[in-house]
Amino acid sequence: MSDKYANRSARARSPSRDGGDESDLRSLLDSPREYERRDAALALVDEAESDGLGAETASALADRLAEDDSEDVRQFAVEALGVAGGGGAEDVETAVRAALDGDDDEWVRAEAVVALSRIAPDADAVADALGDDSGWVRRNAVIALGKTGRATPEDLIDRIKNDPHPAVREYAALYLGERADDTERAVRLLAAVLARDPEAFVRAKAAESLGEFATDRAEQALETHGITDRSDDVKRTAKRALASARGVDPDQLDVEIDDGPPGGGPQSRAETPNGPGPSADGPGPAPEGRRPSGGKRGPKGDGPPAPGEPPN
Repeated sequence: MSDKYANRSARARSPSRDGGDESDLRSLLDSPREYERRDAALALVDEAESDGLGAETASALADRLAEDDSEDVRQFAVEALGVAGGGGAEDVETAVRAALDGDDDEWVRAEAVVALSRIAPDADAVADALGDDSGWVRRNAVIALGKTGRATPEDLIDRIKNDPHPAVREYAALYLGERADDTERAVRLLAAVLARDPEAFVRAKAAESLGEFATDRAEQALETHGITDRSDDVKRTAKRALASARGVDPDQLDVEIDDGPPGGGPQSRAETPNGPGPSADGPGPAPEGRRPSGGKRGPKGDGPPAPGEPPN
Protein backbone atom coordinates (compact mmCIF):
# COMPACT_ATOMS: atom_id res chain seq x y z
CA MET A 1 0.00 0.00 0.00
CA SER A 2 1.09 3.50 -0.71
CA ASP A 3 1.89 5.75 2.24
CA LYS A 4 -0.39 8.36 0.70
CA TYR A 5 -3.39 6.65 2.25
CA ALA A 6 -4.03 8.59 5.43
CA ASN A 7 -5.23 5.68 7.52
CA ARG A 8 -2.06 3.75 6.84
CA SER A 9 -0.40 5.98 9.44
CA ALA A 10 -2.94 4.91 12.04
CA ARG A 11 -0.98 1.72 12.62
CA ALA A 12 1.97 3.78 13.88
CA ARG A 13 -0.33 5.58 16.32
CA SER A 14 -2.34 2.56 17.36
CA PRO A 15 -2.74 1.79 21.07
CA SER A 16 -0.95 -1.55 20.61
CA ARG A 17 2.27 0.40 19.96
CA ASP A 18 2.01 1.73 23.53
CA GLY A 19 1.66 -1.65 25.16
CA GLY A 20 -2.14 -1.87 25.01
CA ASP A 21 -3.49 -5.41 25.13
CA GLU A 22 -6.69 -6.80 23.62
CA SER A 23 -8.85 -5.71 26.55
CA ASP A 24 -7.49 -2.14 26.33
CA LEU A 25 -8.23 -2.03 22.63
CA ARG A 26 -11.70 -3.44 23.18
CA SER A 27 -12.43 -0.68 25.71
CA LEU A 28 -11.34 1.97 23.22
CA LEU A 29 -13.94 0.74 20.75
CA ASP A 30 -16.47 2.56 22.94
CA SER A 31 -14.52 5.83 22.96
CA PRO A 32 -16.49 8.97 22.04
CA ARG A 33 -13.52 9.98 19.85
CA GLU A 34 -13.75 8.60 16.32
CA TYR A 35 -9.99 8.46 15.84
CA GLU A 36 -9.55 6.33 18.98
CA ARG A 37 -12.21 3.87 17.85
CA ARG A 38 -10.65 3.76 14.39
CA ASP A 39 -7.13 3.21 15.70
CA ALA A 40 -8.33 0.54 18.13
CA ALA A 41 -10.15 -1.34 15.38
CA LEU A 42 -7.08 -1.11 13.16
CA ALA A 43 -4.82 -2.35 15.96
CA LEU A 44 -7.20 -5.28 16.46
CA VAL A 45 -6.59 -6.28 12.84
CA ASP A 46 -2.94 -6.83 13.80
CA GLU A 47 -3.99 -8.53 17.04
CA ALA A 48 -6.26 -10.91 15.12
CA GLU A 49 -3.49 -11.72 12.70
CA SER A 50 -0.95 -12.55 15.38
CA ASP A 51 -2.95 -14.00 18.28
CA GLY A 52 -6.57 -14.25 17.20
CA LEU A 53 -9.41 -12.53 19.05
CA GLY A 54 -11.55 -13.55 21.99
CA ALA A 55 -15.30 -13.84 21.65
CA GLU A 56 -15.90 -10.70 23.75
CA THR A 57 -13.70 -8.62 21.47
CA ALA A 58 -15.26 -10.10 18.35
CA SER A 59 -18.70 -9.23 19.68
CA ALA A 60 -17.58 -5.66 20.41
CA LEU A 61 -16.26 -5.34 16.85
CA ALA A 62 -19.55 -6.68 15.51
CA ASP A 63 -21.33 -3.93 17.46
CA ARG A 64 -19.05 -1.29 15.90
CA LEU A 65 -19.69 -2.75 12.46
CA ALA A 66 -23.43 -2.55 12.98
CA GLU A 67 -23.66 0.80 14.74
CA ASP A 68 -20.65 3.08 14.21
CA ASP A 69 -21.15 6.28 12.26
CA SER A 70 -17.57 6.18 10.94
CA GLU A 71 -16.95 4.29 7.72
CA ASP A 72 -13.32 3.82 8.74
CA VAL A 73 -14.26 2.21 12.04
CA ARG A 74 -16.72 -0.11 10.32
CA GLN A 75 -14.18 -1.02 7.65
CA PHE A 76 -11.42 -1.91 10.13
CA ALA A 77 -13.90 -3.69 12.40
CA VAL A 78 -15.08 -6.05 9.66
CA GLU A 79 -11.49 -6.52 8.49
CA ALA A 80 -10.45 -7.61 11.99
CA LEU A 81 -13.39 -9.98 12.19
CA GLY A 82 -12.45 -11.55 8.88
CA VAL A 83 -8.81 -12.02 9.90
CA ALA A 84 -9.97 -13.61 13.16
CA GLY A 85 -12.39 -15.90 11.33
CA GLY A 86 -15.23 -14.59 13.42
CA GLY A 87 -13.60 -14.98 16.80
CA GLY A 88 -16.17 -17.46 18.03
CA ALA A 89 -18.90 -14.90 18.74
CA GLU A 90 -22.38 -15.88 17.60
CA ASP A 91 -23.38 -12.38 16.48
CA VAL A 92 -20.40 -11.88 14.17
CA GLU A 93 -21.69 -13.64 11.07
CA THR A 94 -25.01 -11.81 11.33
CA ALA A 95 -23.26 -8.44 11.51
CA VAL A 96 -20.95 -9.25 8.59
CA ARG A 97 -23.84 -10.43 6.43
CA ALA A 98 -25.79 -7.27 7.25
CA ALA A 99 -22.80 -5.09 6.32
CA LEU A 100 -22.34 -6.87 3.00
CA ASP A 101 -26.02 -6.59 2.22
CA GLY A 102 -26.69 -3.04 3.30
CA ASP A 103 -23.73 -0.86 4.28
CA ASP A 104 -23.73 2.36 2.30
CA ASP A 105 -19.94 2.40 2.00
CA GLU A 106 -18.39 0.29 -0.77
CA TRP A 107 -15.10 -0.17 1.12
CA VAL A 108 -16.96 -1.66 4.08
CA ARG A 109 -18.86 -4.01 1.79
CA ALA A 110 -15.64 -4.98 0.01
CA GLU A 111 -14.08 -6.01 3.34
CA ALA A 112 -17.31 -7.75 4.32
CA VAL A 113 -17.02 -10.04 1.27
CA VAL A 114 -13.57 -11.10 2.43
CA ALA A 115 -14.68 -11.54 6.04
CA LEU A 116 -17.74 -13.61 5.15
CA SER A 117 -15.71 -15.85 2.84
CA ARG A 118 -13.52 -16.70 5.84
CA ILE A 119 -16.28 -16.99 8.44
CA ALA A 120 -18.79 -18.85 6.24
CA PRO A 121 -17.00 -19.95 3.03
CA ASP A 122 -20.12 -21.56 1.56
CA ALA A 123 -22.37 -18.53 2.08
CA ASP A 124 -24.49 -17.72 -0.97
CA ALA A 125 -24.04 -14.03 -0.16
CA VAL A 126 -20.40 -14.21 -1.33
CA ALA A 127 -21.51 -15.26 -4.82
CA ASP A 128 -24.41 -12.79 -4.71
CA ALA A 129 -21.83 -10.00 -4.24
CA LEU A 130 -20.92 -10.44 -7.92
CA GLY A 131 -24.00 -8.30 -8.52
CA ASP A 132 -22.94 -5.44 -6.24
CA ASP A 133 -22.85 -1.94 -7.71
CA SER A 134 -19.22 -1.49 -6.64
CA GLY A 135 -16.46 -2.93 -8.77
CA TRP A 136 -14.26 -3.38 -5.69
CA VAL A 137 -16.93 -5.53 -4.03
CA ARG A 138 -17.30 -7.61 -7.19
CA ARG A 139 -13.50 -7.89 -7.46
CA ASN A 140 -13.25 -9.24 -3.92
CA ALA A 141 -16.14 -11.61 -4.58
CA VAL A 142 -14.32 -13.06 -7.61
CA ILE A 143 -11.16 -13.53 -5.55
CA ALA A 144 -12.97 -15.04 -2.59
CA LEU A 145 -14.87 -17.47 -4.80
CA GLY A 146 -11.68 -18.37 -6.64
CA LYS A 147 -9.73 -19.01 -3.46
CA THR A 148 -12.48 -21.16 -1.95
CA GLY A 149 -12.97 -23.15 -5.16
CA ARG A 150 -16.51 -21.86 -5.73
CA ALA A 151 -15.94 -19.71 -8.81
CA THR A 152 -17.89 -21.23 -11.68
CA PRO A 153 -16.60 -21.04 -15.26
CA GLU A 154 -19.84 -19.37 -16.35
CA ASP A 155 -19.56 -16.64 -13.71
CA LEU A 156 -15.93 -16.00 -14.62
CA ILE A 157 -16.68 -15.86 -18.33
CA ASP A 158 -19.56 -13.48 -17.68
CA ARG A 159 -17.31 -11.18 -15.62
CA ILE A 160 -14.60 -11.20 -18.31
CA LYS A 161 -17.06 -10.38 -21.06
CA ASN A 162 -19.36 -7.93 -19.35
CA ASP A 163 -17.87 -6.35 -16.24
CA PRO A 164 -16.86 -2.70 -16.77
CA HIS A 165 -14.42 -2.76 -13.85
CA PRO A 166 -10.90 -3.79 -14.93
CA ALA A 167 -9.93 -5.36 -11.58
CA VAL A 168 -12.90 -7.71 -11.83
CA ARG A 169 -11.88 -8.79 -15.34
CA GLU A 170 -8.28 -9.16 -14.16
CA TYR A 171 -9.05 -11.75 -11.49
CA ALA A 172 -11.75 -13.44 -13.53
CA ALA A 173 -9.10 -14.05 -16.21
CA LEU A 174 -6.74 -15.42 -13.58
CA TYR A 175 -9.22 -17.87 -12.08
CA LEU A 176 -10.61 -18.99 -15.43
CA GLY A 177 -7.19 -20.54 -15.95
CA GLU A 178 -7.84 -22.71 -12.90
CA ARG A 179 -11.59 -23.34 -13.14
CA ALA A 180 -12.36 -23.75 -16.86
CA ASP A 181 -14.33 -26.85 -17.79
CA ASP A 182 -13.99 -26.24 -21.53
CA THR A 183 -10.36 -25.59 -22.39
CA GLU A 184 -10.97 -24.64 -26.01
CA ARG A 185 -13.63 -22.09 -25.09
CA ALA A 186 -11.50 -20.63 -22.28
CA VAL A 187 -8.42 -20.32 -24.48
CA ARG A 188 -10.44 -18.64 -27.21
CA LEU A 189 -11.82 -16.08 -24.75
CA LEU A 190 -8.48 -15.41 -23.05
CA ALA A 191 -6.81 -14.99 -26.43
CA ALA A 192 -9.41 -12.34 -27.25
CA VAL A 193 -8.74 -10.62 -23.93
CA LEU A 194 -5.01 -10.63 -24.58
CA ALA A 195 -5.58 -9.12 -28.00
CA ARG A 196 -8.20 -6.51 -27.16
CA ASP A 197 -8.66 -5.62 -23.48
CA PRO A 198 -7.65 -1.97 -22.94
CA GLU A 199 -6.03 -2.61 -19.56
CA ALA A 200 -2.49 -3.98 -19.41
CA PHE A 201 -2.91 -5.81 -16.11
CA VAL A 202 -6.01 -7.62 -17.45
CA ARG A 203 -4.07 -8.70 -20.53
CA ALA A 204 -1.20 -9.86 -18.31
CA LYS A 205 -3.50 -12.12 -16.29
CA ALA A 206 -4.94 -13.52 -19.52
CA ALA A 207 -1.37 -14.29 -20.66
CA GLU A 208 -0.64 -16.08 -17.37
CA SER A 209 -3.70 -18.28 -17.75
CA LEU A 210 -2.92 -19.06 -21.38
CA GLY A 211 0.48 -20.30 -20.24
CA GLU A 212 -1.22 -22.64 -17.81
CA PHE A 213 -3.37 -24.17 -20.56
CA ALA A 214 -0.31 -24.73 -22.78
CA THR A 215 -2.31 -25.70 -25.86
CA ASP A 216 -1.19 -24.90 -29.40
CA ARG A 217 -3.87 -22.19 -29.63
CA ALA A 218 -2.72 -20.70 -26.31
CA GLU A 219 0.91 -20.60 -27.46
CA GLN A 220 -0.14 -19.01 -30.74
CA ALA A 221 -2.00 -16.26 -28.87
CA LEU A 222 0.99 -15.60 -26.65
CA GLU A 223 3.29 -15.34 -29.66
CA THR A 224 0.90 -13.27 -31.79
CA HIS A 225 -0.48 -10.88 -29.20
CA GLY A 226 1.45 -11.31 -25.96
CA ILE A 227 5.10 -10.79 -26.79
CA THR A 228 4.14 -8.02 -29.24
CA ASP A 229 1.94 -6.17 -26.74
CA ARG A 230 2.38 -2.41 -26.34
CA SER A 231 2.96 -2.90 -22.60
CA ASP A 232 6.37 -4.17 -21.52
CA ASP A 233 4.79 -5.76 -18.46
CA VAL A 234 2.49 -7.80 -20.70
CA LYS A 235 5.37 -8.73 -22.98
CA ARG A 236 7.43 -10.04 -20.05
CA THR A 237 4.44 -11.92 -18.63
CA ALA A 238 3.68 -13.45 -22.02
CA LYS A 239 7.29 -14.53 -22.46
CA ARG A 240 7.28 -16.29 -19.09
CA ALA A 241 3.92 -17.88 -19.89
CA LEU A 242 5.13 -19.10 -23.28
CA ALA A 243 8.24 -20.58 -21.71
CA SER A 244 6.12 -22.29 -19.07
CA ALA A 245 3.82 -23.72 -21.73
CA ARG A 246 6.82 -25.15 -23.56
CA GLY A 247 8.56 -26.35 -20.41
CA VAL A 248 11.69 -24.28 -20.96
CA ASP A 249 13.48 -21.42 -19.29
CA PRO A 250 12.39 -17.98 -20.61
CA ASP A 251 15.99 -17.26 -21.58
CA GLN A 252 15.84 -20.21 -23.97
CA LEU A 253 13.14 -18.56 -26.06
CA ASP A 254 14.29 -16.70 -29.13
CA VAL A 255 12.27 -13.66 -28.06
CA GLU A 256 13.77 -10.24 -27.48
CA ILE A 257 11.82 -7.68 -25.46
CA ASP A 258 12.82 -4.06 -25.67
CA ASP A 259 12.12 -2.94 -22.09
CA GLY A 260 10.60 0.49 -21.69
CA PRO A 261 9.14 2.12 -18.59
CA PRO A 262 7.42 -0.45 -16.33
CA GLY A 263 3.75 -0.76 -17.08
CA GLY A 264 3.94 0.28 -20.69
CA GLY A 265 2.54 3.79 -20.41
CA PRO A 266 -1.04 5.01 -20.13
CA GLN A 267 -2.44 1.51 -19.82
CA SER A 268 -0.40 0.83 -16.70
CA ARG A 269 -2.18 0.02 -13.45
CA ALA A 270 -1.21 3.23 -11.68
CA GLU A 271 -2.27 5.46 -14.57
CA THR A 272 -5.62 3.89 -15.36
CA PRO A 273 -8.43 6.34 -14.52
CA ASN A 274 -10.59 4.86 -11.75
CA GLY A 275 -8.62 1.64 -12.00
CA PRO A 276 -6.50 -0.26 -9.51
CA GLY A 277 -3.73 1.64 -7.80
CA PRO A 278 -0.09 0.84 -7.33
CA SER A 279 -0.44 -2.20 -5.08
CA ALA A 280 -0.59 -5.57 -6.80
CA ASP A 281 -2.82 -6.76 -3.99
CA GLY A 282 -5.04 -3.79 -3.29
CA PRO A 283 -7.96 -2.52 -5.28
CA GLY A 284 -6.64 0.96 -5.79
CA PRO A 285 -7.06 4.55 -4.76
CA ALA A 286 -9.53 4.96 -1.93
CA PRO A 287 -11.71 7.96 -1.33
CA GLU A 288 -9.88 10.79 0.40
CA GLY A 289 -8.61 9.68 3.80
CA ARG A 290 -9.58 6.05 3.34
CA ARG A 291 -7.46 2.97 3.06
CA PRO A 292 -8.49 0.81 0.11
CA SER A 293 -10.30 -2.36 1.04
CA GLY A 294 -9.51 -5.89 -0.03
CA GLY A 295 -5.91 -4.90 -0.28
CA LYS A 296 -2.97 -6.17 1.72
CA ARG A 297 -5.31 -7.89 4.15
CA GLY A 298 -8.04 -8.64 1.64
CA PRO A 299 -8.52 -11.98 -0.08
CA LYS A 300 -4.84 -12.74 -0.40
CA GLY A 301 -3.04 -14.70 -2.98
CA ASP A 302 0.37 -14.78 -1.25
CA GLY A 303 -2.81 -12.98 -3.95
CA PRO A 304 -7.79 -11.79 -4.36
CA PRO A 305 -8.68 -11.58 -1.14
CA ALA A 306 -6.80 -9.09 -2.48
CA PRO A 307 -8.25 -9.62 -2.62
CA GLY A 308 -3.38 -9.66 -1.50
CA GLU A 309 -4.10 -11.59 -4.10
CA PRO A 310 -6.79 -13.44 -2.86
CA PRO A 311 -8.73 -15.52 1.41
CA ASN A 312 -6.18 -17.64 3.16
